[in-house]
Amino acid sequence: MKKRMTLLVVALALVSFAGKNMKAYVGFDRDTDFSTIKTFTYYEPRKDSVADHAPQVHEMIKYLLIIHFKDGGLKQVKENPDIYVTYHTTSSQGARMNTTMYQYHYSAGWWWSPLWGSGMDVSQFTSSTLIVDVWKPDSEELIWRGAVMGVVPDDPSAKKAQKVIEQALNAISKEWRKQHR
Repeated sequence: MKKRMTLLVVALALVSFAGKNMKAYVGFDRDTDFSTIKTFTYYEPRKDSVADHAPQVHEMIKYLLIIHFKDGGLKQVKENPDIYVTYHTTSSQGARMNTTMYQYHYSAGWWWSPLWGSGMDVSQFTSSTLIVDVWKPDSEELIWRGAVMGVVPDDPSAKKAQKVIEQALNAISKEWRKQHR
């Protein structure tokens, strides 16, 4: 069970798309003046997170997230930040049905006869999401959320994981910079 949970958590962190074009989906509070935000503090995710089951993946995501916010012009502080920043992940199983117009198959009639006809292929996949949340410490109101969704690869390696996580955070931080100017 623990091994399965560890694999699931690692899979949650590995958001992968075909190609390099990751799309970040963003929601934010339109009443917030993002230009006044100058400092941040990283906030550890709640229990049952990647940190509990895959500490190396957690440290990679945490490190890259902090770097992206610093590169975006914010200063990391330990006390009295303008915002808190954290991440979390989700995962779900899905099925894909691919129909083909022509497929070679055999007749079920009283004679044996190869025919061309239609067919269907069903495959399962794991879809995961990496989410970055930003909120105000005083009111605990969520003011910004960025998410990247994708399909987890069947054979995630550590090197591929880092590359994919970097791509996901690049897409998210690009959207953050649009609000924080």
